[in-house]
Amino acid sequence: MCFSKLSFTLSALFHRMNKKNIISLLAGALGLVTLTWVANGQSSTPPRTSLDEQPSRMISAFFGLDNAIPALRYRGADGLPVTFSRRVADPGSLEPSAFTVITRSGTRAHPLRATTRPADEASKRHTVLLIGEFGDEPDDPPVIVEVTGHLTLAGGDDAHGMSVSVTPLEDGPSLVMAYAVSPENLKVDCPPETKQIIVAVWNGGVQPMEGVTGENHRQGYSIETTDGDIVRPIGLGDVGGDNYEHLFLDTEVTPLRVSMKSGLLKDPRSDPNPVTSVEVHRAAL
Repeated sequence: MCFSKLSFTLSALFHRMNKKNIISLLAGALGLVTLTWVANGQSSTPPRTSLDEQPSRMISAFFGLDNAIPALRYRGADGLPVTFSRRVADPGSLEPSAFTVITRSGTRAHPLRATTRPADEASKRHTVLLIGEFGDEPDDPPVIVEVTGHLTLAGGDDAHGMSVSVTPLEDGPSLVMAYAVSPENLKVDCPPETKQIIVAVWNGGVQPMEGVTGENHRQGYSIETTDGDIVRPIGLGDVGGDNYEHLFLDTEVTPLRVSMKSGLLKDPRSDPNPVTSVEVHRAAL
């Protein structure tokens, strides 16, 4: 039932009902709207993939900005996104003190802030942006990020003790994770012929390079499948704004690996991406 029809029906009935009956009707109608909203896929439950069946790990740390965070409160700070194979269970519980960044000289520092923003939707949240002072390029850049406190990931795993090497500042963005989901499990705008969606996760925020068209961007991606073919997405979604992109496929053949040509996307420093590829994890059975 759409909202316009619901409003018209209630308005007509109000003139013939007492206050008690009106309240009962409203409660029932709101319950119906809520059930419809969930049935249409607008719940906050993220799609599960084979990554959720494997031991969790810290996948990447990307030195994205050196003394160049634009936000007023942290202007001039460093930006360093870190990505996990599982989602952060509760973004509101993130503590900057749970992370330690180690520079080449051995200096250790906690971030000033740790947040899943801008990739904060329930279907995302694999990446935590660390903001603070993490050394300087080229004299003493960050080289390792450790989880020295406690951080609960989806499924209940504690990220305590996980660590990963830092991708240097001058390197462009690369693919670090990808997983396939059905359109029914990821309610986004997509072409009607879409059979599955590959969620491509980069180690830092990406957007098209200047002069790169949407068609250039789409054709830059290629997907190897189990039948030996190389296919390309029929469209892209969630472009710009964070480190996730959606690749819409019109085939049900299982994807094995996704690749991207060089020089089509850039990070916040405008460093171009290299040729990059990563395994595609299947949807959970």
